[in-house]
Amino acid sequence: MANAIGILDILTDYTKLLLDSSHSSSLEKRIAILEHIHQIDQKINFTSLEISAIASELDCEEERTNQFASYLKERESQTEKGLVIGSIIVGAAGAIAAEVVAKKSSNDNLVTGFTIGTSLVETSLGVLMLVNKRKIDFKHSDNALTDIWNNSTVSSYFPPSIWYYLTYENPNTKEKSLAKFLVEKWFLFGQVEEESRNPKDNNNKLYFGNGGQYGADELDNRADMLDQTESYVTLMKQDLKTLMAEIAKLDKK
Repeated sequence: MANAIGILDILTDYTKLLLDSSHSSSLEKRIAILEHIHQIDQKINFTSLEISAIASELDCEEERTNQFASYLKERESQTEKGLVIGSIIVGAAGAIAAEVVAKKSSNDNLVTGFTIGTSLVETSLGVLMLVNKRKIDFKHSDNALTDIWNNSTVSSYFPPSIWYYLTYENPNTKEKSLAKFLVEKWFLFGQVEEESRNPKDNNNKLYFGNGGQYGADELDNRADMLDQTESYVTLMKQDLKTLMAEIAKLDKK
């Protein structure tokens, strides 16, 4: 964490100052310690502001995505209600018409024709309910998910400190970075697909590009991925608090 926010060297010098017993009470040492504390606090506070800013941006983008999804769902719901009402009316009208024709005519073929015609209309309305899926043009040129997906060396969206935190992998362990772990979670939850599977049908380019034609389900999925990304970013703030607590312990020793 200290390396991620650029205070590793400052923190090292600060620790050496605290451990230096040759000038334990000199004014020069006290001033040097205060300067180091000020620099460390500045870095931590600045990083905390960056985290809050990025988290807010992700939250706003998630909310925007959810609003578009809600709009599509409302339009689909209105259409479906209309089709249901139409189906009820057609069914009732067809039954009445068939009954009237049956009483006034002895032609069974005519009655059968009315019944079949009504059934066909009801079936058509039912099919329209099943395919009642709307699309909307949804753009996101500044895409937070792109760098996560591509595991970019340098991020065009996240500040260096946050990107270092998300992509850091300890060379001494086999643990994957948070960014890679997040992508694995997307695969596990079925939110994205392997590029080799159904390359024409998967939505990876839609999610990680500049946008395009989204349905309500795709918008919900994108909103979930943004929410997951925000959760990983805010983890850094918890680690910052832990770092601050550890630095405070140094001063008390």
